[in-house]
Amino acid sequence: MVRVRDGRRAGAHRTGGGRAGELDAPVRLAMAAARVSAPESLPSLPDGDEPPLPPVLVQDPALVRLHADAARRLLTAALGNDEAAVVEWTVGQAAVANSRGLVRGQRATAIQVEVRSGDGPGAGFVRHAARSLDQLGLDRLVETARERRAPDRDAAPPPDGASVVLAPEATLDLLELLSLHAFSSHSIVEGKSFLLQHTGVQVFDRELHLVDDGSCERGLPFPFDLEGRTKTAVELVSAGVPRTPALDTATAARVGLEPTCHCTGGEEAYPLNMFLGEGERDDRALFEIADGGVWVSRLDDVECFDPGRMRVRARARGVRRIRDGRLGEPVTSLVWEDSLLRVLSNLLAIGATCYSSTSRDGFLGGTTAPAVAVSDVDGLAPA
Repeated sequence: MVRVRDGRRAGAHRTGGGRAGELDAPVRLAMAAARVSAPESLPSLPDGDEPPLPPVLVQDPALVRLHADAARRLLTAALGNDEAAVVEWTVGQAAVANSRGLVRGQRATAIQVEVRSGDGPGAGFVRHAARSLDQLGLDRLVETARERRAPDRDAAPPPDGASVVLAPEATLDLLELLSLHAFSSHSIVEGKSFLLQHTGVQVFDRELHLVDDGSCERGLPFPFDLEGRTKTAVELVSAGVPRTPALDTATAARVGLEPTCHCTGGEEAYPLNMFLGEGERDDRALFEIADGGVWVSRLDDVECFDPGRMRVRARARGVRRIRDGRLGEPVTSLVWEDSLLRVLSNLLAIGATCYSSTSRDGFLGGTTAPAVAVSDVDGLAPA
């Protein structure tokens, strides 16, 4: 991505060229784009006086060396009969430089694994991501998938009007929708984000806290954004109150808000290191609170069809009844349509154990969240 400024005009151009000599043409094209753009007041670019980067683990030498045969051997050694796993890993590099003397670069690794124990509606499922193999904890994830596995039996119909416990994997899918459709800069510029009407207004449960922190090693940290600015912890939601979207410097100036060091290239920004604040209850305590309801292991085909009200649609998979404070019989897969504004304002409890998922690019960050118990949801029906 090449960005240039010609007086009060800005232009940008993306290129797939991989050689230094191929940068001349993108620079000229970005300059041409600047000359036909409207003049505007532009903030200063960051310079070499940016704060130092936090000392966080971003790269794992073992992942840099990992190849497909070695990954298969790792999975084979951990899995038992009637179990399967998929592992994806990325070794990526990002470099940022500008004409004000700022130069930064970083290699990063990320690995994500999905483990399934058993087959059919009662299969146990777990998904987790980390910066290193050691942080991933593959053996522990396999044991968790086994613990979540239901005895082989026919799937039952869902109960009516029941409470729901969303596993961390399902919670993470919903947070990704919030990131893209509510807290991203393009959702603000396009006028689609609910934050335009609800910033500073309590719309979620008071127990909900959402922070973006690229320096926290509990997730998948990355120390700078793609403008080269040092990342700091940013409160996105505090005690149920939305505080700010993610903004690069140019977009922030246009909408009259403060930048948040979340640039993802060009004039785009979205949270890359989100953390949903965990509670104090383990899984057993969540099941006791939501007794008689259902557990949702994961969500497939997730979409947001009405960003202004955060109306979402998804298929709920790995559904189980919750009976006597434990996971019970499997339930048929469900279609779920509801508003995240309503769901996240009806929390019964937040779990204590967090899992992570990689960001859409695969290595620049990730989201971390626990399970949540919701008092009731709308639109749950058999698929």
